[in-house]
Amino acid sequence: MNFFAADISDGVGPFLAVYLASNLHWQPGAIGMAIAATQLSMVVGQSPAGFVVDRTRRKRIPIIIASLVVGTTALFWPFLRSLPVVLFCQVVLGLAASFYIPTLVALASALSGKGDFDRTISKNQSYNHAGNVASAVLTGVVARFTNNAGIFYCMMGFAVCCTISALCIASKDVAPPASERQKEGEEKKSLFREVLCNKAFLMFLLLTVVFYFSNGAMLPLVAQEIAKAEPQSSTLYLAACIIIAQLVMVPTVYVCGKLAGKGRKKLLAVAFLLLAARGILYTTTDAVVPLLCLQVLDGMAAGTFSVVAIMVVNDLMGDSDRASFAQGLLAAALSLGSMLSNLVAGFIVDAAGFKIGFVALSGLAIGAQVLLWKGMPETAKATEPG
Repeated sequence: MNFFAADISDGVGPFLAVYLASNLHWQPGAIGMAIAATQLSMVVGQSPAGFVVDRTRRKRIPIIIASLVVGTTALFWPFLRSLPVVLFCQVVLGLAASFYIPTLVALASALSGKGDFDRTISKNQSYNHAGNVASAVLTGVVARFTNNAGIFYCMMGFAVCCTISALCIASKDVAPPASERQKEGEEKKSLFREVLCNKAFLMFLLLTVVFYFSNGAMLPLVAQEIAKAEPQSSTLYLAACIIIAQLVMVPTVYVCGKLAGKGRKKLLAVAFLLLAARGILYTTTDAVVPLLCLQVLDGMAAGTFSVVAIMVVNDLMGDSDRASFAQGLLAAALSLGSMLSNLVAGFIVDAAGFKIGFVALSGLAIGAQVLLWKGMPETAKATEPG
């Protein structure tokens, strides 16, 4: 399920930038608005989605319904032309995608043994990134021979496969124990006190916003540069960008699973440094091959942060019955950062060019280093035995 969910939890991702630029000839600002619409709806939807996942005993149902909505929306996407209709469909996709992260983490927690969460989530993330590689290859090839419209039908196919995979998981294996169900009525009033008054958790949410603010628009901006340089093969080159990054993420998240127990902050610091270096290096070239090579840094930075972030939230909130709600807030922070990134960077590029856009995004990552070391405590000790 993690394998098939990989490419549909964010819609068609950066392929949308190529489609809108090449097929509909939209400007960067409008493209940024379309991508940001999904992220905005995910910001709004992911915390309630996590709350729903916490409350439901049937942990598979949210992701099944979400996949059906994504597949149905993808079926109609190639017929859309106007900005308002595109924005509406992007919002629908975002609301459906809001259920993926909290549901996948809740299922991982239910299926992993006590103290085995780090290994389980890193393994799941490896399958997730492997799924991104497979989907990028398939989507890039299909898009090349369907004038880009095939990217939406690929998304529909993955949604169907994700639904089938979820149905193959036995519901009894992910049902909460009776002792947890009995606590539900006792702790409802503690929601805001338990989650929103946790200073370490709030600090990490802020760091997550900053990381994805810096990271979110980089690949869509690169995609637009590639679309200008190689309009006929832009989707294939974009697929190569995604494949390179995702291939690097597979071993990256595995290594993080091994090292994270010794400290989360060092790994997070490495992720921010790699992200900043990537943005600065983008300003030195607009040639396709160097841009492809720089995707190695994308894979290392995003892979490290994504898996360690889930671990940090589990450290802070995993023992409560608000774990999925907390993971939903993490996903909302991720979406907020990505939304702001695509929205703001698009208009920066319109006004000042691609190089200034990349410099601005890198500056955020550099500044976040100070915030990380000054304001965020180490959480790894919370998961160490005895």
